[in-house]
Amino acid sequence: MRAFIQKFIGFSVGPLVGAFLSFITIPVTTYFISPDEYGKASMFMLFQIIFATFLFLGVDQAYTREYHAAENKLNLFQNALLLPLILALFTLLLTLALPAEVSRLLFGSTGDLIPAVLFGVMIIFMVIERFILLSIRMQEKALEYSLLNIFVKFAVLVLTLFFVFFIRRDFLAVVYSAVFGQILGDMYLLLRYRSLFNLKHFSLDTGLLKGMIAFGLPIVVATSLSSLLNSLDRLSLRTWSNFYQIGIFTATLKIAAALSIVQTSFTSFWVPTAYRWYAEGKNIRYFKIVSDSILLGMSVLAAGILIFKDLIVLLLSPGYADSRYIIGFLCLQPIIYTVSETTCLGIVFSKKSYLSIWVGLIALVPNILINVLLVPKFGATGAAMATSISYVFFFVARTVFSGANGMRFPVLKHHAVFLILIAGAFLNLLRIRGMFVVNIALLVVIIGIQYTTMKQIWILFRERSALELEKS
Repeated sequence: MRAFIQKFIGFSVGPLVGAFLSFITIPVTTYFISPDEYGKASMFMLFQIIFATFLFLGVDQAYTREYHAAENKLNLFQNALLLPLILALFTLLLTLALPAEVSRLLFGSTGDLIPAVLFGVMIIFMVIERFILLSIRMQEKALEYSLLNIFVKFAVLVLTLFFVFFIRRDFLAVVYSAVFGQILGDMYLLLRYRSLFNLKHFSLDTGLLKGMIAFGLPIVVATSLSSLLNSLDRLSLRTWSNFYQIGIFTATLKIAAALSIVQTSFTSFWVPTAYRWYAEGKNIRYFKIVSDSILLGMSVLAAGILIFKDLIVLLLSPGYADSRYIIGFLCLQPIIYTVSETTCLGIVFSKKSYLSIWVGLIALVPNILINVLLVPKFGATGAAMATSISYVFFFVARTVFSGANGMRFPVLKHHAVFLILIAGAFLNLLRIRGMFVVNIALLVVIIGIQYTTMKQIWILFRERSALELEKS
């Protein structure tokens, strides 16, 4: 158990420190760069994520599945990297052949040719970095994995400071610092792990490649739906609104990402624990206790962000003041997703992974409809509403499918808390005095609804303390 906790802490260091460095980068960036320019930079980052979803073809997931069974892990690594790298090189050739079109897609103009080509360059480095880090992770080198993640984030922060202070203060400062920071970090990775690219004993294993692609393609469908669900808000803003609204939305999303730290750390810990409990035949009430507890923690954090939203928005700059009105909606996505990780286990345990595709589709339909209806008129506010409401559908679908496959427990409390948080998000759209008091009242209601959860946690804590006292 101690070794497990140490590994969990080791893998959590990277996301935590990385998030902290990103959090420092946000006010630096938004202070010097207008929302319009920040919106352009965010499209560069968004399309990277979208492209990566398709380029990997699910082979990265297949690599982790095959890792422990493979006798020749170096040959497995090189075979797994082959196809995504070829697709990444094709993307680079496309940006070299059509830089003006890529520039128009990313930035709304045909003149930014250099950053358009750099988009293709960065895609290649992203693919290489992904597989190197997966190799480190599969070797369970927790601290090294975290330190390498931190190094890349630190390089981006330093270069951001350098660009905005000494070179330029537009969207290209963000793009160049992200690209060159990523390349700098990845060059170190390539140097440090150059042995992974020793092709002396490489042999193309077509059977292995076919197997990995067969395993990965269904994952690509589910991942693509998830990626689209998380990207449609900004794509809708790009289509029906302007770069100012994209900038406001993205900056607010970065603040709400503080909750994603909890999401990442909890998921890393919870998934293997849930598998072990299931194998041990643990009573379902233990799964419910975890679900109720994470709901309590995440909802209180969200209420805290609403209470102190004016102070948090001060981290940005006066030009981003509108962020305070949509932060309530954008906090809901990491909360609902994290809680759904505790209510979707029936899908995982039954091995009916195709149900994840249906979950994605069920969430995507309201997302598209709300974006189409609200974004042209309300901009970032409409996009934020679409994201939060679609994640409620996501939660319901996951929970219902899980319950139908043997993991059913009461979630009335979950729905009540989500309803209160959505109501709070709508209230925070109002530009009225006394919103601080309203948000305090919101926190009180959330805690009141979950009084039984707090009582249950206290009883468990006392029982455990008494048991440890008896043993001593």
